[in-house]
Amino acid sequence: MSDLIYLVWLHSLWISQRKLSNIFEKKDNYKEFYEKLSLTNLRPFCSEKEISNILSKKDNLNFDKINSVLKERNVELITIKDNKYPDLLKQISIPPYLLYVRWKIDNSPKIVIIWSRSMTSYGKKVIEKLVPGLSKYFTIVSWWAFWCDSEAHNQTLINNWKTISVIWTWIDIDYPIQNKNLFDEIVNKNWWIISIFPIWEVGNSYNFPIRNEIVSAISSWVIVIESAEKSGTLITANLALEQWKDVFAVPWDIYKSNSIWCNNLIKNGNAKMVTIVDDILEEYNIITKNKQETNVIDFWNDIEKIIYDILLLESLDTDELIQKSNLSLSNISINLSMLEIKWIIKKSINWKYEIT
Repeated sequence: MSDLIYLVWLHSLWISQRKLSNIFEKKDNYKEFYEKLSLTNLRPFCSEKEISNILSKKDNLNFDKINSVLKERNVELITIKDNKYPDLLKQISIPPYLLYVRWKIDNSPKIVIIWSRSMTSYGKKVIEKLVPGLSKYFTIVSWWAFWCDSEAHNQTLINNWKTISVIWTWIDIDYPIQNKNLFDEIVNKNWWIISIFPIWEVGNSYNFPIRNEIVSAISSWVIVIESAEKSGTLITANLALEQWKDVFAVPWDIYKSNSIWCNNLIKNGNAKMVTIVDDILEEYNIITKNKQETNVIDFWNDIEKIIYDILLLESLDTDELIQKSNLSLSNISINLSMLEIKWIIKKSINWKYEIT
């Protein structure tokens, strides 16, 4: 059994993601740390009360049940030190140390679609109009709420493209239960469901802002379909702006409550107005099939050209590209995403980028 199972057990004892990052910053000694779990090795990271609770829970931890759930649900465990860990997620102030993933995640270009929980017929029509075109170029990311977010996932599945659901419970909980069939369909088509919460964690209001930060962090772009004056949608949009992500918004009736913040984001210059897919594609010089010119590479900036010239010589992963180019992780990540969207480069099975 992989030593990562000991990391899951530690997380199941309610040792937080932040504490896991501190404990294993320099050494991945998961098994050793777990087996020697005591006041001595926990004291640098936890309070006396926390230590008492952790040691008490260890005595009652149902190892077989945890292992069974991981196996039955085919859960992949990815740490921040893993090459598969999303590059953009590493850039937030406190990135989660451990991800629970059903199926496999990659660093393909991602765009998050968000809206208010109370979906309207207008919002549904907008999703049906935008998602088919966007899903050709982006992996569609959304929350796991009933109706609104499930519609974004459903439209992506209909078009047989990639989608990611970031949930606010542990990965063994199908909540809301109305989404169980959609949950299974995403997994059956080998797309991804991600959680950062410990085993048997049920949904609660404290998990919303954490989940929202992950949603905005793993995506390069955010589209706001509908947003009332007070909603989690606005929180996610603000997080995206703080993370220097590009935000797009769909305008609507000024007398409708669900349009208040979409219209305000546009009016205040914090979001670009979107009415058709090309409003987004043209922002990044992505050439649609109707406009495509053969044998012409349209670089967005000089960094894209630098990356392209390096990859002409050899296939490289992200870390190798950083070394070769002397560029920062943030510059590399965003420009790799853009080059992938335009089908100029692709990622091979060994996680190295190459010219298409």
